[in-house]
Amino acid sequence: MGRVRRSALRAGALLATAAGVVPMIRRRRRRRADHRVFVFAYHDVCAEGPEREGVISAARLRRQVRALKREYGFATLARAGELLAEPGALGQDLVVLTFDDGYAGNFEAAWPVLRAEGVPATFFVTTGFLDGKGLWFDLARRALAAAARPRGAPLPARLRGSLELVFGEWPGAWSPARIEGAVEHLKGVSPAARDRLLAELAAAALTLAPAARPLSWAQVRELEAAGCEIGCHTVDHPILAQLPRRRQEQEIWQSRQRVAEETGRPPVSFAFPNGRARDFDGATCELLRAAGFRTACTTIRGSNRPGCDPLRLRRLGIGSDPAYVVAARMSGLGELAVAGSIPGVARGLAIDGGT
Repeated sequence: MGRVRRSALRAGALLATAAGVVPMIRRRRRRRADHRVFVFAYHDVCAEGPEREGVISAARLRRQVRALKREYGFATLARAGELLAEPGALGQDLVVLTFDDGYAGNFEAAWPVLRAEGVPATFFVTTGFLDGKGLWFDLARRALAAAARPRGAPLPARLRGSLELVFGEWPGAWSPARIEGAVEHLKGVSPAARDRLLAELAAAALTLAPAARPLSWAQVRELEAAGCEIGCHTVDHPILAQLPRRRQEQEIWQSRQRVAEETGRPPVSFAFPNGRARDFDGATCELLRAAGFRTACTTIRGSNRPGCDPLRLRRLGIGSDPAYVVAARMSGLGELAVAGSIPGVARGLAIDGGT
């Protein structure tokens, strides 16, 4: 979410909270027994120190979990999916905590918090990452940062030409925000062209920051034995809709088989890489169903009502949002702002697309 959108969201949430609108909407929804499942999307968690893009601290996670426990129940995604599918079974609002990709910080920093607070979570692992292949977007981020250092050695002409071909320019010095934008741009580039560029960057004499660290399979087994759920996030984290059907099938089936080999239990939950509406299609969902998956998460913002499509579940990317923003998004205030039911009080939340 961009800075302008984030600022507008926070301003709208703060105004609505100060006016007493957020608790009023939540109480009204619960009186109608309009119970929902809220799936939170996290990635990496650090024990302490600065929170980089996509990383939150264990202290922040602890504060968020404790605040949520006062109002909501918790479940794994598989259990929440069962309740959503059975009429009348969802007797309260539920929160599902999900962690994508399979970072070591999920065990080292997030799990101590979850264990102490007594809440389960669902961890979507990219099996190739756990098996030592790394994440393509992590390599892209580190390599582009190294290539864009203002005082770095000049890039080979061929590599510079490749960068200009993919990005339209290569000024030689990019800000961290511009590098994040470049990584996002690469998600829309054909997998073959992206892989060629990454191979050139990897072969160049660049000094890279340390790579992201994955969970070990032993840690995965410990998480599952403690009551957490292990789901799949493909083998190599491609955007599935960019792949032919056969390649989609391989990413889905092979990741499921690998998790089953390591845990002894075939996974039933899946998270689409990137997860926007254009990043998967009907064929992807058919393949998931054929492979035995019962629930799948998108990154489309929102909550989930009984009877929703279990293979297109919505999520909320919370990150470093303050508690009043989280509460406003979960209340359903954004939907009312979009519909115009509360004019003037929460237009900032309309930018978020509702809950």
